[in-house]
Amino acid sequence: MLTVTISTEAMREMVRISHDKLDMELEALKEAYLTDLSMSGVNTIPAGDMLSWAALRLYLRWQMNYNSEAERYRQAYEATKIAMSLASEYKGGECP
Repeated sequence: MLTVTISTEAMREMVRISHDKLDMELEALKEAYLTDLSMSGVNTIPAGDMLSWAALRLYLRWQMNYNSEAERYRQAYEATKIAMSLASEYKGGECP
């Protein structure tokens, strides 16, 4: 199973919210993000990988229509997801 280690507080910061009322939704969106990556061929996320955090930020902002720019974030997320799915680092292989 694909995992990424990130706190709910860090996800709140990604979408610039300070309350905890959406914590369950953020966790559910993180699971949907991981499922989407997995379906795209990403088999592993290296520990401390900043690209996966950046992709998660884009995914969360897309799903929450951050600043009413959902389409912009969707396009950026899709491009990042494609790059991750093509990189051997995320397929379980070693980086060249």
